[in-house]
Amino acid sequence: MKKNIIAGLAFVSLSVASATPWAVMAQTQNQSTVTESGQSTLRPITSDVAVIAHRGASAYGPEHTLAAYKKAIQMKADFVEFDLQMTKDGQLIVMHDDTLARTTNARQMYPDRAPWRVKDFTLEEIKRLDAGSWFNAAYPNKAKKEYIGQQVPTLDEAIQFVKQHGHGKVGLYMETKAPDVYPGMEERLIEILKTNNVLDNQKLFLESFSEDSLRKLKTMAPNVKFIQLYTASMLQGKDLFQEFKRVSDYASGIGPSKELVVPTFMEAAHENKLLVHPWTVDSQDDLAGLLSLGVDGEFTNNPDQLVDLLEKPFISHGVASGDVTETSALLWARTNDQANVQFEVSTDSSFQHPFITKTVHADAEHDFAVKVKINDLHPDTTYYYRAHAVSSHYTVNGSFKTAPAENSLKPMTMVWGGDTGGQGEISPYKTFQAMSAINPDFFLFSGDTIYADNKTPAVPTPPSQTVQDFWAKYKENRTDAGLRSLLQKTSTYSIWDDHEVINDFSGPSQPLTPTGLRAFKDYWPISDERSNQDKLYQTFSWGNTLDLMILNNRGYRDPNIQPDGADKTMLGTEQLDWLKQQLLNSDAKIKFVATSVPISVPTGKANARDGWANGNEINPNDPTGYETEFKEISDFIVENGIKNVFFVTTDVHFAQVIKYDANHDGKTDYHELISGPIGAVKINPPGLDPTFGPESMYAEGNFFNFGVFKVAPASKQATVEIRDEDGKIHYSQAFQIED
Repeated sequence: MKKNIIAGLAFVSLSVASATPWAVMAQTQNQSTVTESGQSTLRPITSDVAVIAHRGASAYGPEHTLAAYKKAIQMKADFVEFDLQMTKDGQLIVMHDDTLARTTNARQMYPDRAPWRVKDFTLEEIKRLDAGSWFNAAYPNKAKKEYIGQQVPTLDEAIQFVKQHGHGKVGLYMETKAPDVYPGMEERLIEILKTNNVLDNQKLFLESFSEDSLRKLKTMAPNVKFIQLYTASMLQGKDLFQEFKRVSDYASGIGPSKELVVPTFMEAAHENKLLVHPWTVDSQDDLAGLLSLGVDGEFTNNPDQLVDLLEKPFISHGVASGDVTETSALLWARTNDQANVQFEVSTDSSFQHPFITKTVHADAEHDFAVKVKINDLHPDTTYYYRAHAVSSHYTVNGSFKTAPAENSLKPMTMVWGGDTGGQGEISPYKTFQAMSAINPDFFLFSGDTIYADNKTPAVPTPPSQTVQDFWAKYKENRTDAGLRSLLQKTSTYSIWDDHEVINDFSGPSQPLTPTGLRAFKDYWPISDERSNQDKLYQTFSWGNTLDLMILNNRGYRDPNIQPDGADKTMLGTEQLDWLKQQLLNSDAKIKFVATSVPISVPTGKANARDGWANGNEINPNDPTGYETEFKEISDFIVENGIKNVFFVTTDVHFAQVIKYDANHDGKTDYHELISGPIGAVKINPPGLDPTFGPESMYAEGNFFNFGVFKVAPASKQATVEIRDEDGKIHYSQAFQIED
């Protein structure tokens, strides 16, 4: 059962994450095996991803009752989970809590026996209790008469019920709860398993938070599969690889709390050949998100929802919107296998009246990623959209806001950042959550959206070579719930930089460029105007408030090692002329130039400068860089008196705000805004190349950060903020908008 998921799931990131729930851990060893295409095989290590009905189908019926087990079997769960407690007279019953109070009427039946601990009651006393009516009271919309009077089952009864109704196809998953409270629990459990002839069942798992209990059980039943359960505190400060290597001595797998399952965790578990069965996963977004990380099974109160995901193609890595104008938007989604994908768009978040519906086919040629353009939208309007693989019930929702109408002045807030997945800083990224909390009008992803040339489990032998390698890198970052959430909450304008292909690459001279560009276009919602002929540069207007001029700093450049001069270009003649025309013609209050490389921060290597600066304060004899071309841009701005120009970038792994007096007349001609990294090595700002008269207004390194840019037309102010990954403001500066 559930075999289709294996072929369709993403290659996933399994590296150290700085935002783990259990503090900073030592670097996980990387012992990834590799497929012929160079990708990691860190995916589910079983051919069947297990649907484990947590306490039965406990979203639909009273937990740990025969009614809940029956519902789980009907929903085609692979396993039914039993939590075990022991009565005063030594009988094993199935109940999660060690007291009877929450899920039975023990308070009413035995009012003088608080706190109603299981170990203080005989089986006969417990059998008098009603274990189902509480569910009807708690969930009246799911109430059923048959739940009234449900009994607490013994382990014997539970096993026999699942065997009978599951026809031998449904497995048993049992937890020894608090075994230190119940001496002899393990012996009694093995005795019952033998009596019921299930001890040698291949679909039997025994689980516990107690290592001692599992080791004791293993001595009595060495061929049974054991699962070590984990909470966050149990892993505090531990090296994951070493911990799981130790656990693999007695366990077949691990059962972590769902929030622990991040790429680092998956890498360490699978490299030690341990199954990963997280608990307790109820929303389909979480169910799908964990499948994208390559888990081998999931505990869920909603087994029907997980069955639906596993039996049919589904949206596997969220949705996104991008390249939004006042009347159009691009919508993006990815499925885990070939499917028809339907998008619905509405101004109503409940989709009572979706007014646009489009269906597109997802195929292997584009790694099952799809894009559709939505036209005829209204300006300055929030739209809601949802996507689903037509055969699946699972739907993923998103929203975006169209740009204001031409010539209108509206307040605006945007966020920008870049540099994700580099130098061992792998998902999860806290920064995306902080960005999302701001509720921006849009997100500018300023390049290095992946690190195709860095070692991660997706590409353990870098650099990426095949398109499958590049696709894997995008899927690796999309396992991050924060990134998926931000992309689903607002639109994005995505630009590429070097690491989408290889460090410091010059497009036309790099043989990997076409492959990297293909994957970039597959995984971002980019308009035909940008993607056709691979130009990637375009202007997007936010009414009359801001013109966003996106550059392509990679696709047209001459090699970095070429000496600077009039015949050397980063942008190419056509793009350079386009930029000057856009600056000259723009009547927006703010001219926002998105460049993937900085102006005055020396980047790249000596004699092979990657940004515009030649770094002559470092090496006066360095002939490289692209200063001649940028001087043409700078002179054009100054000579034409173009006001309120902001160049915005990431790339350099620190935050800085710079003002420029390019003609040295004592007046600021334009500004440069730098943020980052979101998830890459953190460094401190170096000195600035002096060519264009830079003056640093703020510089700070060694922290994850992003930028916020706000425009308030009424007060004629533009404000830039640099915030850390928790959303704390490190720098804020208001600029007066010049007329």
